[in-house]
Amino acid sequence: MFIAMKIRAIMVAVGASVLLSSGMTSAYAYPVNDAPDLTNNSLYAVGKLPEAACAEKPAKGKTLASVTKHVNAVISCLNDTWGSYLKEANLQFVPTLVEMKGTHKTDCRGRTLSPKKSAVFYCGRHANFIVQIRSDWIKASDDVQIFAQLSSAYGEHVLNMVDIAEAYNALHADDGTEMSEQLRRYNLQAQCISGVTAKSLWSALGYPAKDAKRLADLAKTGANKSKIDIFGKGANLAYWFNRGYSTGNPKSCNTWTAPSGKVA
Repeated sequence: MFIAMKIRAIMVAVGASVLLSSGMTSAYAYPVNDAPDLTNNSLYAVGKLPEAACAEKPAKGKTLASVTKHVNAVISCLNDTWGSYLKEANLQFVPTLVEMKGTHKTDCRGRTLSPKKSAVFYCGRHANFIVQIRSDWIKASDDVQIFAQLSSAYGEHVLNMVDIAEAYNALHADDGTEMSEQLRRYNLQAQCISGVTAKSLWSALGYPAKDAKRLADLAKTGANKSKIDIFGKGANLAYWFNRGYSTGNPKSCNTWTAPSGKVA
């Protein structure tokens, strides 16, 4: 069953940042209980994601056609790598589809897209990506930002496939503060899965080893600049990404049992 992200959590995240300023006095201010698909998901027992066996990605180039070809190659590698991994573990997998939207006005959640910035959005209900390619990707000197956004969105697809998205949607929250923490746990887990993905695909796709650190830096900077508290502190986002990248194992991405301070 394909699941869209919990809308009420998004609405609370937009308006509840003031509630977070009071801080957390307990290591587990809002423990997640009675949700085994979150705290003890089958994904955590599968083991490391093997190194990808994909062909080296085509050059990004400086045209819409070349960037489109590049994006499709990366997504194909994501589908092949995670598909083999999940199917061998007898877990559900459906390859994500891609919609290239040159003039799309809104994403699948109704949010207005920037006419100047490239973007990747995961639409869980249909298990597809909306990819908007703009001049920033076309003119960029390298393709690290492109991979960062694709792998981040793909983390949501993985969570959807293993029923974590569905279990997250079913969580009860007593107030907006608890709901915001649940949303951060979900998003930080997707970012950690993005780190696992990078560990597997980085060398296979031909990315320079020296550029790997930039992925965590990009995530941290994005969280610190965000006006909407869906990831929490940039340092925590970088922590979870680096945790996934260093282990290469989804087991290390269990944000649902982590102390509140690690998902603040």
